[in-house]
Amino acid sequence: MAKLATDKNISFVINTGDNFYFNGVQDVHDSRFEKSFENVYNAQSLLVPWYTIAGNHDYLGNVSAQIDYTNYSNIWTYPDFYYQASYKFGADQNSSIDLFMIDTMILCGNTNDVDGSGIIDWIFSKHKDADAPPDIEAANRQLSWLEEQLSKSTADFVFVVGHYPIYSVSGHGPNQCLIDTLDPLLRKYNVSAYFSGHDHSLQHIRITKGMNESAPTTSNYIISGAGSRTGKAGRHIKSVPENSLLFRYPDKWNPLSQAGLSNGGFIHATIKKERADLFFYSGKQEQKYQMSLFSRK
Repeated sequence: MAKLATDKNISFVINTGDNFYFNGVQDVHDSRFEKSFENVYNAQSLLVPWYTIAGNHDYLGNVSAQIDYTNYSNIWTYPDFYYQASYKFGADQNSSIDLFMIDTMILCGNTNDVDGSGIIDWIFSKHKDADAPPDIEAANRQLSWLEEQLSKSTADFVFVVGHYPIYSVSGHGPNQCLIDTLDPLLRKYNVSAYFSGHDHSLQHIRITKGMNESAPTTSNYIISGAGSRTGKAGRHIKSVPENSLLFRYPDKWNPLSQAGLSNGGFIHATIKKERADLFFYSGKQEQKYQMSLFSRK
């Protein structure tokens, strides 16, 4: 990441959650902020804003401490449970991007991936899907906020970023709660793409559907959850519409990946006024896939 960030002179990083395995942090002075973040992503090219949200594992610890840590770091940028960031770019600053960072645990609840603090606990934990908000009023407040912001956005590109995927072919699969509540907003307001993590893979899924047959909409779902480990991206391949999966990585099973013994992967985006190009890389900076998104205007 550091090498590519140097070559491309990046402006910011999007961090899709599950920041500290397995159980988040305890308080704002937790040593893991230094050990797992500041001392790892310390190359000069990576000293840019890291727009961050929480994942389900972060909710096993103190998410408020992660938000407060924004005041202690020059790059960690997590001002609230959900928030907006905007950029203008180009020679005349007439091109724009809006980022809406949301909290999918507030929307759909937590998923029980681990009960304990280690890999053995993870392996034997009973899985529970995230299928309903723990606080319906808090969920509705976030959805109302998001709709209001989306309705006002005139940006060339609008990205919504949450931890849980809406659609995925990996281990967790599609999330019906988000399909019912979040996806209609993305389509209504012509969101350029929805970014997520959670599943430890890279994916591009594109689905066309609509409120009615005369007004179909096409949405792009980008998963980038391979930052620390990878898992074969195919367990739920039959759970998404036919021909909607355009890319997945990895496509082979690595029995040691859950111990962190894999190359991982990440995505780099180059955004211009009329087009955004996304490049999918392995952790060794091998380009695996490329796609383009076009301006909403």
